Amino acid sequence: MSETKIYPKRIISLTPSLTEILFALELGHRVVGVTDSCDYPAEVKDWPHVACWFDPDLEKLFSLKPDLVLGLQTAHSLFKLKLESGGLRVILVNPVTVDEAINDINRLGKLLGEQKKAEVLAANLQARLASLDAKVSTIAQENRITVTRILDLEDNRFHVAGPLSFQYDVISRAGGQNVTCSIQEAYPKITLTRLRQWDPEIIFSCGFDLNAIPGITNKPEWQSLRAVRSGKVFVFDCALTCRTGPRIVDMVEKLFNTLYGGCDQHQL
Repeated sequence: MSETKIYPKRIISLTPSLTEILFALELGHRVVGVTDSCDYPAEVKDWPHVACWFDPDLEKLFSLKPDLVLGLQTAHSLFKLKLESGGLRVILVNPVTVDEAINDINRLGKLLGEQKKAEVLAANLQARLASLDAKVSTIAQENRITVTRILDLEDNRFHVAGPLSFQYDVISRAGGQNVTCSIQEAYPKITLTRLRQWDPEIIFSCGFDLNAIPGITNKPEWQSLRAVRSGKVFVFDCALTCRTGPRIVDMVEKLFNTLYGGCDQHQL
């Protein structure tokens, strides 16, 4: 007689992406804590918070008595040691491609006893990607639009999406040609001079970065960039650009449409 497997019933999610996965798997009733940045689906705003995702309140976290804490390897490795020393089970993810983000859905589904739901969700996402891959494959490499994703800006030095980041892979899957391909980092910091050398056809940022890059198209030092001259500087929703949950495919599709078809995002 086989033993009944006991799955985690009290889960804390330390990233918006993981929270989105849990709710997409219809596991909201097993989530006992999220972060201040977790805002999708809308009802998650009413869940108990353990402060910001990159600096959770450990006292509050322990008070929620979770039997599983989910987080991001690049942000929560130190917290993992503290939580495990307190007897908590911690699992961290670190997807650096679109496919790895979808694989995490299957991984969590199996871990939480919802493997079938996870497989269906992942299969639907992969089907959408396959359809998009077919469209991208018809675009010759030399005809693919050059793109860079700017994350933040300070004194004309800023981080961009490099080859070791999922945001770089999003650009590739959308049919864009990354101008940052020569720097083998996740989010390299570059100068405006370097950006001018690359001179991408399209630049995009996210809603959060709009506050960090005010009036970008009006700055004299940016006027020589062809993306600025042609009005091809875009701002997307941070909830799409910065997350590796199920909506990562939405971002790939939206970026493809921006590059090669109609688009509905905010254009600077």
